Amino acid sequence: MTATTAPTIQTRRHLGPTFAVRAYDLGARCDTFLVVAVASVLGNRLFLIVTGYPQLGDGTLHISHAIWGALMLAASVVMSISFLGPYTRKIVAVVGGAGFGWFIDELGKFITRKVNYFFEPTIAIIYMTFIALYLAFRALERRRYTPEEGTLNALEAVKAAALGQLEEPERRETLRLLDVTNPDKSAFVDEVRALLANAPSLPPRRPSVVTRWADRAREWYLRLTEWPGFVVVIDVLFSFLALTAVVTVIAFVLDGPGVRGVDEWAALTSSLVANGCLLVGVFLLRSHDRMRAYRWLDRGLLISIFVTQVFVFADEQLGGTVGLLIVLIIWVLLRGAMRAEAERAAVEEAERGEA
Repeated sequence: MTATTAPTIQTRRHLGPTFAVRAYDLGARCDTFLVVAVASVLGNRLFLIVTGYPQLGDGTLHISHAIWGALMLAASVVMSISFLGPYTRKIVAVVGGAGFGWFIDELGKFITRKVNYFFEPTIAIIYMTFIALYLAFRALERRRYTPEEGTLNALEAVKAAALGQLEEPERRETLRLLDVTNPDKSAFVDEVRALLANAPSLPPRRPSVVTRWADRAREWYLRLTEWPGFVVVIDVLFSFLALTAVVTVIAFVLDGPGVRGVDEWAALTSSLVANGCLLVGVFLLRSHDRMRAYRWLDRGLLISIFVTQVFVFADEQLGGTVGLLIVLIIWVLLRGAMRAEAERAAVEEAERGEA
């Protein structure tokens, strides 16, 4: 009787440490973590302002909300190392983001000898921390996926199917990643692909409210671009935004004996650069190169968000929140317009290919 032997697996040289195998949807999870963390900081500070900074404890003890943040961070770590469910990462992103936000909100107490929660540069430091995290997440997402990562993501999707939680879009995206990262398929990769292709998936779900709103917004935008006055309105909007920003920053840095200190010079210089980008975008809109114009507008808004607002926050604390929110809303709308333009260009390219 001949004994059967298990197939041997040809090992490949890893491009990175084996613990750093990335999930294909890491961008969405990291963004969830960051958004929840930012919302936790702003929500907590707003609550404290409205309620008059209440304290849990007596004259001796003070139960800081950093403690609750640390407990939530600990809970997210325990969940991530204890449970195998593929959707555990969603919960970890929310709980961990909230915990990180509550913890870092107390930063002023940890970097000052007098344990000063109201230490003025704190908000700016927190803001720069969030910016650094955002840039790190984007860098992590852009790096090309390895064959091992494609295979393990496919196996994660199989785990979801075993729990009856695999959705069809996830299956298609994971199969695409598997094919892209493993062009020279091995027997093992073929088996994983067949297993995932034949795994049961959930029936299509009705799009969420947010998705339906986004689709309607894109349709409305595409109809609006056909209006002859569309370019004029966009020109006026961003020209007004640039002019207002310059006037605001100049008033901020000149509110005293001239421009003084690195923060005031940085705020003024970055504002001028950002608004110069906006004006270039406004000019390019006239040339009907809409996508190129949008990229310049996007650069100007990102410089304002990532640089100018940091130094405004350092001086005005939460007073700079209103300006930041306005810029963020415009940036989100601009990114939606850029996505709609990209989709329209793809459709037009496909139609030209068929013709």
